Amino acid sequence: MTKNINTRKYNILFIALCIWVTSCRGTDNAITDENNNNGGPFNVIVNLKGAEIEEGSIAKTAAIEGSKANVTGIQQFVVPFDGISNATVTLIPERPVSGAQASINPVAGTPSITELGNNIKYNVAVYRTDGSFVDEKTFTYKTNNTNDQEGFMLNGGQTYTFVAYSVNSTSTVPAVTNTPRSLATDKLSAVNGDLMYFKQNMMVSGNGNNYISVVLKHKFTKITTIIDATGVGNVSLVNNARISPVGTSADIKLSDGSLTYNAAGSSVPVVNFQTIGAQRVTSDTNLFISNNDKNINPARLDIGTLIVGGTPQDNFSVNNINITPGNQYNLVVKLGPCRKELYREYFEMFYPGGSSGPPVTKTLTLAPTDLGLIFDIYNLDDSFNLTINGIQIAQDEIHFAGSSGIVFADGSKYESGGIPKVWFMTGSRDKPVVRVVINRDGKVYMYGSKASGGRLYPLALTPGNSFNTVTWNTTAINTIVSQVLGTGATLIKGDAIGIQSTPCTP
Repeated sequence: MTKNINTRKYNILFIALCIWVTSCRGTDNAITDENNNNGGPFNVIVNLKGAEIEEGSIAKTAAIEGSKANVTGIQQFVVPFDGISNATVTLIPERPVSGAQASINPVAGTPSITELGNNIKYNVAVYRTDGSFVDEKTFTYKTNNTNDQEGFMLNGGQTYTFVAYSVNSTSTVPAVTNTPRSLATDKLSAVNGDLMYFKQNMMVSGNGNNYISVVLKHKFTKITTIIDATGVGNVSLVNNARISPVGTSADIKLSDGSLTYNAAGSSVPVVNFQTIGAQRVTSDTNLFISNNDKNINPARLDIGTLIVGGTPQDNFSVNNINITPGNQYNLVVKLGPCRKELYREYFEMFYPGGSSGPPVTKTLTLAPTDLGLIFDIYNLDDSFNLTINGIQIAQDEIHFAGSSGIVFADGSKYESGGIPKVWFMTGSRDKPVVRVVINRDGKVYMYGSKASGGRLYPLALTPGNSFNTVTWNTTAINTIVSQVLGTGATLIKGDAIGIQSTPCTP
């Protein structure tokens, strides 16, 4: 009788033990190592895999100003540039991909995980299912951590929320400052670095180590701006380039990764264009803190002055750009069409002065070109006009002396504010004193230098005179008459340059 009672007692103990073990071995969303039950100081090990861009589709873009919508999220805009050139501006999302599609479509396939730099710091915070705070630790990527930094000791059989964040820095990681701590209230405030975020729920097993794989996702936007004038001319200046509106910083809720932008009407400079003087220049990859939905808060690219092939374009702008947070983009400004000098014909006129007489003229007979004509003047004293196929480019003689005639578009004048008289200046083939551009549609644009060998600036006629629209023949001979008034000594020297489109080379 005693033997039967003892057997029943042991059976009850065995069943209770099995129930206890089973309750401690929940495995929902956990990666465990059941052979490693060494009783160490932690049972959840953090394993940072790397970073990728924020998940979510990149919206299609409606056609804007001649732009094209594309399922890949590529946006394209065509913007007039200098009369002869247009700028095709393309925003291309750069999504690193893995698999066979990587070589076919740069924005298709599954985003790949990119490795972080050594010694990048990141925080991992742990919360219970009710949102109460458990623990938080700072880790350093690819550093041999001591045991108390590698993970957490948590209760088996319970589900926890793990939140990781970083600003991609080797020296700092933002901190939660609110108290008391809870998942519902915890946030990071005024973050202005390369913010990355991760969140995952995981049930912790009570048997062996649990491994949580952290993949941080970028929350802000990175843009590399490229000015590509291949086949057009060298890029000699990119001044005051900016993208707006953006925020100066953002707050992030740790519960869901949502952002609140601070000072959202600001702008960020696009800086450090490399290889200035070449036909293709590239900026640094700049960080932008904004959600620029094209229907609510579209982005805008502004370039104060862009000089290509010696010809300046002031206040160059592209509007209605849709930038999705967390993505990385290339913003390519491609100048075109590609062109060549079909001919360059030198001209010179000189009138020694003396008694007043009729205007002095010189006639050029030039072949047709499909893009227009550039008239570069290297010496001028001190007025002129051009007649293109019977139509003067300006209603009256264009004077460069005195208070009337022509001024710089920025309000400055010849013979004032340190700008010399035009006849004191000497230009060259690469640095003319005055440039006149006549495009294929007969529109006239004029530029002038403020010093010998200086850059060109847009010019404007003073009230009482105005530019005409002339006729430029793209398939027939063009007759150009250069004229100077025969009052006092006059001089004009320069080149007439025919501009023809040509196929672009890769």
